[in-house]
Amino acid sequence: MRKNSPRVRELVESAAFNAVIVAVILLNAALIGIGTYLSDEATLRVIAAIETACVGVYLVEIALRFIARDSTPAFFRDGWNIFDLVIVVAALIPASNGVGPVLRVLRVFRVLRLVKAIPELRLIVTVLLRSVASMKYVALLAAILFYVYAVIGVKLFGAPGHPMRPYFASVHEACFTLFRILTGDDWTQMRYELAQAGHPLAAFTAFQVSWIVVATFLLVNLIVGAVINNYQKVQDIETHRSRAPDTSEQRLRELVQELDAILSSRSSRPHAPTDPAPPRSAGA
Repeated sequence: MRKNSPRVRELVESAAFNAVIVAVILLNAALIGIGTYLSDEATLRVIAAIETACVGVYLVEIALRFIARDSTPAFFRDGWNIFDLVIVVAALIPASNGVGPVLRVLRVFRVLRLVKAIPELRLIVTVLLRSVASMKYVALLAAILFYVYAVIGVKLFGAPGHPMRPYFASVHEACFTLFRILTGDDWTQMRYELAQAGHPLAAFTAFQVSWIVVATFLLVNLIVGAVINNYQKVQDIETHRSRAPDTSEQRLRELVQELDAILSSRSSRPHAPTDPAPPRSAGA
């Protein structure tokens, strides 16, 4: 059953409330980083107590947002709410039975709550997630190109005794080498090694240059283009959502209550007597 509170909704949507939550997240993040430099048990206990208080603030925030929800299904359809619940529940699990290291790692993810608290960061994350979902065919094309070039590399440079065999001994090793070339990680060193061994450079040069052209200039630009396109789409969606009227169930109930009050006021008001018609002149 939905228990929406207009006052609680007004509170959780206020700038002051969000500023307090951002400050708590920043404090929590700073304490997590400071704790990695300290070894004094007393100081670490103080930091742990403050972090526990921060978790308490997170619990209160989630509870208030749940009270201010439009509906329970809508609350749990929001991926950010699920993320908050997972982070807070993980903080409440006792660090025992060998799960202590895992929970200490999960503490770091509390910093990611800052993404939800800042709308601009939330927009960027939404764009990235939407881009990942929409780039399945780009990823398929990249996988095909990686496989084709890896097989060519194994056939040309993976023979026993070839200086490039350590880089192209198998398809998976060739794929890693191609990824290294794509990132620009000292890819010219392989060509220098081949030149020092006295092997012809034409085939390997054509292989490297063609791969750089295909991977860097084609694949990377496709990915950048997809991200920019999704960024524009998400911006349009957010702009339309901000300009659209509030059609939530709570707002509809408020409108119905206002209309009932207006109708009740009109029905209880006594009817004013109608003015008599003005006398007609004799010449009319």
